[in-house]
Amino acid sequence: MKSTDDTFRRLLDAAAKAAPKASLAPPLGLETRILAQWRAESVNDDSVSLFAFLRRATLGAGLVLALCAAWSFADLGGGAPGDEAALLNYDIQMSLNP
Repeated sequence: MKSTDDTFRRLLDAAAKAAPKASLAPPLGLETRILAQWRAESVNDDSVSLFAFLRRATLGAGLVLALCAAWSFADLGGGAPGDEAALLNYDIQMSLNP
């Protein structure tokens, strides 16, 4: 019985001895038709509109995040100077209560 390695080696030797096929040029209008079909399919692609929506949603969410961060650091209350001390005192008293 022949081993599979011997059979495989014979197939590789036969493939190496074979003459390479000559590559023929494609028909004249083939490239034009392929490119036209490719461009027509890219216009009707539904994922493009989905990606555009997700990109705009991400930019909008980032803008909202930046506005919220800026608002949290800004002192928009304009309250009395003692309000912060009163809040701190209230927090301390609440933490001491069981």
